[in-house]
Amino acid sequence: MTKAVPSRTTQIVTAGGILRREAMELVMNPHDVKAFEAADYLKRRVGGKVVALSMGPDAKLVPIMQNLYEIHVEGVDECYVLSDRRMAGADTWATAYTVSLGVKKVVELHVEAVQQLMDMLSGGADPARIEEAASNLYHRNLLPNKVYSTLPPVKDTIVARFVSGVFSRSEALEALEAVKAELMKFIVVAGIKTTDGETGSTGPQVAEALSQAMGTVVPHITYVHELAIDPSTFRVEVERRVGRVIQRLESPLPCVLTISHDYRPSSPPASVKPMVRANNYRGKVRRVVVWNADQIGADPSKIGLAGSPTLVGPGVDIGKPPSQKFVGKTWVFRRPVPELLVDGTRLGPFQVGDIVPQIPEELRRELHSQGVIGPFTLEDLVRELFKVEMYAAKPRF
Repeated sequence: MTKAVPSRTTQIVTAGGILRREAMELVMNPHDVKAFEAADYLKRRVGGKVVALSMGPDAKLVPIMQNLYEIHVEGVDECYVLSDRRMAGADTWATAYTVSLGVKKVVELHVEAVQQLMDMLSGGADPARIEEAASNLYHRNLLPNKVYSTLPPVKDTIVARFVSGVFSRSEALEALEAVKAELMKFIVVAGIKTTDGETGSTGPQVAEALSQAMGTVVPHITYVHELAIDPSTFRVEVERRVGRVIQRLESPLPCVLTISHDYRPSSPPASVKPMVRANNYRGKVRRVVVWNADQIGADPSKIGLAGSPTLVGPGVDIGKPPSQKFVGKTWVFRRPVPELLVDGTRLGPFQVGDIVPQIPEELRRELHSQGVIGPFTLEDLVRELFKVEMYAAKPRF
């Protein structure tokens, strides 16, 4: 799980204290970097894939998520964004509920792919049809290499054994059943907290919501700063520090882990590479998938404001966030603007002196010609520093 947060402290709130993320410059939550390091370690240790999941306005999130394909050693393999106006204004519980349904759907997509092959085997489909179906699912990145693969080093797959006659139907079914069970042994990793909320509670709440959504107990461990996994038992071993206490804990899978800022990644032994390759998937899917509330099966009464039991008082304006303006380079507003419509997104309001956000060049030229915006000048600088207007001195004689 990852989250986009405001790049700076912001005063863009409604009367209910809700951050208007569509009107902000967003960046990846800095604390999530450690979560990606942990996910990368897990993939290099036991295989599988790294899937990034976030919630928020897709127009802002998709560019951020695209960058995740290249981060750290291998980057993420797939990205999903949960975006719907009905999700706006969610507190931590409504967020956890929504995210848990996103996680559940990702897992179900992969389970259904394996189940499709099992149904074909049980129905008596001929090997050629099963191989064709497996190839289609594999190229959609839904089957691990151990089931089907076109990689030269991976030859002894379940489908290849069945097609060649090494596996009977019952043996192929048994092998696929084991793969389906392994798909339920997933791990959700998240940063310890976010810079815009600082609650640190969303990760554990996702575990609770997942437990309800999937009908099984999904344990969680917070403040993880050391992590290991035993592929033979599907159990994670972690060390965490809570105050002055250091704890060493084990957890079965699935589970949710929140990764501390002092997490120390380790390197898996080279001997695990064949196993990891068999458990890995075809590669990266570089198209960010966007799901709305209906597509994840969310109850409208449990998402967004409607599903948020937290009561937030009116926002208090404590002043504008810190910003850098460069004379002659930074563009600012010359007069108040209630709102701007940019690519279907409403931005604003803006006051005189506010920095112009990223907008299309055509719109920038139009606003400039109308005198709505202009470059930051020396006069603007003096006005902001000394709260006075610059004027030309008049002679006294």
